[in-house]
Parts: sequence; C-alpha cells; structure tokens
Amino acid sequence: MAARGAFDGVKIVEYATMVSGPYCGKLLADMGADVIKVEEPPSGDPARQRGPFPGDEPHPERSGLFLYLNTSKRGITLNLDRPDGLEAFRRLVAWADVLIDNHPPEGLESLGLGWDELRRQNPSLILASLTPYGRTGPRARAKGGELTSFHAGGLGNLLPTRSEDMSRPPIKAGGYPTGYSTGLTAAVAIAGALYGRRASGGGGRLIDVSEQEAILALVRTNVASTIYHRTAWSRVPERPPALGRLECKDGYVVALLIEDRHWRAFVDLMGNPEWASGPEWGTLFYRAGHLMEIADHIAEWAAQQSKEDVHHRGAAKGFAIGSVYSAEEVMNYRQHLARDYFVEVDHPEAGKARYAGWPYKMRASPPAVQRPAPLLGQHNREVLEDVLGFSADEFADLCRKGAAWKAGGQ
Repeated sequence: MAARGAFDGVKIVEYATMVSGPYCGKLLADMGADVIKVEEPPSGDPARQRGPFPGDEPHPERSGLFLYLNTSKRGITLNLDRPDGLEAFRRLVAWADVLIDNHPPEGLESLGLGWDELRRQNPSLILASLTPYGRTGPRARAKGGELTSFHAGGLGNLLPTRSEDMSRPPIKAGGYPTGYSTGLTAAVAIAGALYGRRASGGGGRLIDVSEQEAILALVRTNVASTIYHRTAWSRVPERPPALGRLECKDGYVVALLIEDRHWRAFVDLMGNPEWASGPEWGTLFYRAGHLMEIADHIAEWAAQQSKEDVHHRGAAKGFAIGSVYSAEEVMNYRQHLARDYFVEVDHPEAGKARYAGWPYKMRASPPAVQRPAPLLGQHNREVLEDVLGFSADEFADLCRKGAAWKAGGQ
C-alpha cells in the first residue's frame, strides 16, 4: 500500500494565477491534497505564456514555469462571467476545505463572493487571500505585482551590494522571489488553519497574506538593526571577505567571516600572508574599516584558486563558505543527486523533464508528483460530473453555453 500524503483528504480550490497562489497550491497538492485549479478561458493562467519554453518556442502547454507550479493538480476552465459558470464555481467552493485566491479583494466581491458570502455558503471554508499589500490598511486596494511588492518589502534596496555598483539604482532579484515567498507563507498558514480547525472544531478562517510583508520577513535583520541600532537600511559596499564574493579561476565562492576565529582561519587558508597577519587584524572593528585596503591582495590570491578547492578547504577550517553554482552545476550537483532531489515528470504535451523536488524528506508521508500539470481544461468533465454531480447532459449544456470550455473543443 502506497504511503498517504500528509494532506490526503484535504479539498482545495485554487483560483489563482502566475506564481504565489499556484506555488501554494502545488506545495499542498504534492503532499496529497486534492487541488482543483480553476482557469478562465480562453487563455487560462498567464503563466502558460511565460517561459522558459523548449526550443524557445512559446506554447501554452509547454511553459516550464506553469508546468513546475501546477504539478499534482486537476485543472478545469470556467467562464465566471457567465451565470452557469459562476454557479459551477460556487458549487466547487461549497465542496472545498480551502480556497486559494490571489486576485485583488474586489475580484471575488465583484462575483458576489466576498468573505461574508463565502462563509455563508461554506461555514467551514478556509480562504487564503494573497494580495500585494494585504486586505487592510491604506494600500489594501492598491494594485501591485512581483516587481512592486519586492521593492515595497525593502529587499530591493539592499541590491546590488558590490562597491563598484553603488552608483546603480536598486534592483530586483531574478525570477519570482516575491511569488515563491508569498506562496510558501500561505501554505504554512493554511496548514496551521487546517490543524486549528480540526483541533477546535471551529468554523472557517480568513488568511490575509501580504506579498509586501512576505518579502519584509526576508530582511528582518535589517529591520532589527533599524530598531535596535538606529541605523538606516542601505546598500553597503562589499568588504571582502567579511561578507563577500570572491572570484576564483573557475568561478565564484561566497564567504562570511564575522568572528575573529573565522578571520584567522581564512588567513591560514591563504597561507598566512604578511599583509593580513598583523595583530591589528584580529578585531572586527579594525577589519570593518580596513579590509578594502587589502581587497586587491585577496582578489589576486583567489584568482589563482579553484572554487571547489577553496570551498571545501575553507569549510574544513570552520567558517561559512560556499561555491556559486551555475544552473548546469546545480542540476548535476552530487549532493542533490544523492538525495534524489530532482524528479522526472512526463507531461503529455511537453514530454519528460527534470523538475525541482522538495527540500525535505518525510518517510511516513512523502511528497510526490501525483500527476503532471493539467492541460487547459483537462479535467472539466471529471470534476464537473464526478465531483459536483452534473449530469452528462448538464455538462454538455455548460460547454455549449461557453461556461465550461477547453482549448481545442470539449
């Protein structure tokens, strides 16, 4: 008998697009929850139009972003602008334990499905509402996205940090850090809400997740510095090797040397050069003010080293150091391979590919890709008939009216 997922039996409706909501749904679906993704026709989730695509040829069923974010889910298409499509959505929400929504708050309200109405229809429903700034406060109704939320959370103000880049304006980290951080935050909150509901026997719960605050949580040390040390957030010049990136002959390593013993270990790694061995270098206070004076010496030494050799010899001496890996190196990194981190998924349109797995192991209830990401409208009939109880004729009528729709015909 196959092991049960940690969230087996939990029923989730995902009315969400792009990264934050779908990533939240993926995390729970891979752990056994029955997640039904609702897309609106004709294009579905905009993530279908975002790359990367195999061969750089755009195709709505081959987006690497969409395929990764939507594993293990069933997918349906409903036109919520049509009464019959909206009624089917209402019935789906009544069936669910959880509704994941990352549209603006007025989105569900405009459909007549504000929180009060949702709670009336399904008193035990957990609504996870993911918005740029949260559902309360002066910016509750403000629009935002990956770029604006990232900078509103303060993280962009810390990038870039290299001294030669100080004249450049703040930048956003690559990819979708806001979306993934928000989705993870929401998944943890949903797990807590499910546990709380089961423990107390209480009713539904509204989870209000702010993308801005999800990013702010990543810079909490800077917040603490502002409060306790009364220092302003700023992009400080990199001071190798107190906190910095070192360029080796075959790539980069990053080293963090705050404690005096770490500095001594690093100097020993470099062969105890005279220019870094004086007793004055033994204090953080002195190093903070003078490390840039020997930065060229450190860079010259690093340029003659192999990054893997520096990484492992440095780690053996007890200070924080690590290699900076390219995408290809990450995919073939022996540690990931030893832990079976990557999983192969066979998609009916995109074919077989390796996907990122899970950064945890759970032997009793292991996560798994239950199925590849759904084709647009793939499970319309299955969900509407088997889950919601529509008859075959009623389903056919929904398709004729355009309330349920599938690319290429139903």
